[in-house]
Amino acid sequence: MAREIINPRWGNEEKTHIVAGFKYDNGTIINASITNSGDAEGNPDWAEIMQKFGVEGVDKNSESALEDHQSRKQQRQEQMIIDVDRRKKEALFNAKAEAFDIDLVKNSKNRDVKNKIRRASSITEVLVYTSMLHMMEDPLANPVNDRMDDPSTSVVDHQDKDYTSNTTSTSNT
Repeated sequence: MAREIINPRWGNEEKTHIVAGFKYDNGTIINASITNSGDAEGNPDWAEIMQKFGVEGVDKNSESALEDHQSRKQQRQEQMIIDVDRRKKEALFNAKAEAFDIDLVKNSKNRDVKNKIRRASSITEVLVYTSMLHMMEDPLANPVNDRMDDPSTSVVDHQDKDYTSNTTSTSNT
């Protein structure tokens, strides 16, 4: 079965190793690793490549293959950066959506803090502003505010207090 040698390139810097494709009549392409054994007979594939392409042709193919490899590597790195950025943006969007799924945030009249959640540029900001809104609007979340009203009480005194009936709301209208 006849074959054609395609795209031979150096496999090492010493130029003692060639990597090439062998394309057969039936369309099959096999990658071959070819070395010159250095004995009197030598490698017939090596001799055929040197006769057909010469050192200059293999050099040219090697440079082209290296440029292609570097280009693909650069594209993969750029795509990876784009993917990481996209995943960060998706995570931020999902964090904001989850924050607004909380009834306390959804029903809040505090537009300033809700806008800060919408405009947050990191998940940490979303969490901070959501927690801040929660502490401002839910007396169970912040019993310290009740204690400030009556400095003579301790935190222990607040454990028996029913906070569900006290629904104070901070509104900036």
